[in-house]
Amino acid sequence: MTEVPGNDASTSQPRTWPDDWKERKEGKDCPACAEGRTDDTGYGVRFFSGEVADAYLCRRATLPGYSVVVFRDRHVADLMDLTPKEVAAFFGEVQTVARLLTAVFKPAHVNYDFLGNAVPHVHGHVVLRYVDDPAPGRPIGPPDAREMSVDEFRRQLEELRAAAEG
Repeated sequence: MTEVPGNDASTSQPRTWPDDWKERKEGKDCPACAEGRTDDTGYGVRFFSGEVADAYLCRRATLPGYSVVVFRDRHVADLMDLTPKEVAAFFGEVQTVARLLTAVFKPAHVNYDFLGNAVPHVHGHVVLRYVDDPAPGRPIGPPDAREMSVDEFRRQLEELRAAAEG
């Protein structure tokens, strides 16, 4: 077995993850589960509702179209814990969302981030990249985000909803 730094309980290094991390992964006080299939998470507004996932256009964005797709069928903290059927359904809906975003925003490329370090519930960040974006060839993310104007956010949301209905 390969030794992994920091995984040995006998090490003298201080714990950096929250004490209740195991319980959070099991679904205790999960904010994604608590909000249910809401239209507005506070961070974003839903523009896509699928069989197992919802997609939200985020109010704070580095680049236009930044969205989050949340698995809604049940609480699952890690992609590896999804059944093969759930993986197919979820990633099929992530693909649908990416196609909607691409149709509306015309990016040069699409990035997908699946982390779960802050909220241990399966969700992915869909980040559209443009030929004139500020970090070509490198990741770009939330630290670079800015609050969109209400008018700009409304315009993007209306375009996405129209594309989803069309």
